[in-house]
Amino acid sequence: MKKFLALLLACAILSFISCNQSQSAKAKDSVTVLGVWGGQEAEAFAAMTKVFTERTGIPIQFEATRDIDAVLTTRVQAGNPPDVVILPNPGKLYELAGAGKLVDLSKILDMKEFDKNYASGWKDLGTVKGKLYGLFVKAAIKGLVWYSPKALKDGGYSVPSTWDEMLSTSKKIMASGKAPWSVGIESGSASGWVATDWLENIFLRLNGPAAYKNWYEGDLAWTSPEMKEAWERFGEIVAEPGMAYGGAAYINSTNFGNAPAPLFQKPPKAYFHMQASFIQSFILDSFPGLKPAEDFDFSAFPAIDSAYEKAVEGGADIVAAFSSSAKVKSFMNYLASAEAQSFLAAGTGALATNRNLSLVFYPDALTKRAAEILNKSEIVVFDASDMMPSEMNAAFWKGCVDFVASPSSIDSILENLDKVRLAAYKK
Repeated sequence: MKKFLALLLACAILSFISCNQSQSAKAKDSVTVLGVWGGQEAEAFAAMTKVFTERTGIPIQFEATRDIDAVLTTRVQAGNPPDVVILPNPGKLYELAGAGKLVDLSKILDMKEFDKNYASGWKDLGTVKGKLYGLFVKAAIKGLVWYSPKALKDGGYSVPSTWDEMLSTSKKIMASGKAPWSVGIESGSASGWVATDWLENIFLRLNGPAAYKNWYEGDLAWTSPEMKEAWERFGEIVAEPGMAYGGAAYINSTNFGNAPAPLFQKPPKAYFHMQASFIQSFILDSFPGLKPAEDFDFSAFPAIDSAYEKAVEGGADIVAAFSSSAKVKSFMNYLASAEAQSFLAAGTGALATNRNLSLVFYPDALTKRAAEILNKSEIVVFDASDMMPSEMNAAFWKGCVDFVASPSSIDSILENLDKVRLAAYKK
């Protein structure tokens, strides 16, 4: 009996060793990817990588986490980073690149193809100290003004193209007893980020990309005249009584995903809503009977200075590599291709950063138009708050919430933000 048990134990040990060796071999042959994607994003990524694996024989092992900063930091410190990471904003990319942890992508990407397919703005945003570390994919345009064509037509209103036209139209709507705008900036611990998009688009169209860069890099004081004017213009929307549906209490308590709803109620309770291209999916979730371009549409953020009227603020997920192995090289070149990004465009409605992706892959007329705007834009900047140190970003979010609640506190809010700037950027 003892011999039999010993034989079983030996077999179990051999089986365990064999299984571990098999799993280790599989992990060794795979490209490991860490990211935050779930739902439609994860499904589209799985379909994309299935094609890659069938073609190359290289498996992709994807690990999703909502706390990517903490998980990635721990793994890097332990000397066990993934082969590839997909980041939701550039802050972590710049940190890792500055610490020498990432691979220079110009060494593994086909740069002739890259330069042909990508706007210089995306290359610049992914470059740290002269080296390319970030490949931007799955983009969205921020600052679009959404509306119901039927509601505007019934009210006798037109779509404004400039800030002054927007205010004039808004005042006409207010005179009829309706609210022109619906704004909602609640987002749990990230409440306020929607308002930062307002301020970023206003600031960019007032001051241009150079000043915009100085701002997010910490070289422009929050108490500067340029910055205060941007907040005052934002106040023309959220601080003037009757301009925004429900007033301050509604704005600060309404989740950003629910904020477009007043535009599509019968009768409409508001006429305009500012949000990124991704809000289309939220509108359709709440009002599945609506047809894009027919029942809801968008226009570009209103121009302020004509020199910057074709500027676009975008957001995008960024891919970086910790390994320069042949399998990672193959996978990164695939991710940079129009073919790979077609899965994300068709599956999630996201915009490809590869500007040579055919518009046929986008699911509807509005997404196609957003892609055209992005591809033809003369100035592309990334979300400024996402480029700031985390403590500055968090203070910016909170400052926006405080401003909506008490616009008269603008000076103290900006003074506090400048104190955070001096500490966060070590000025």
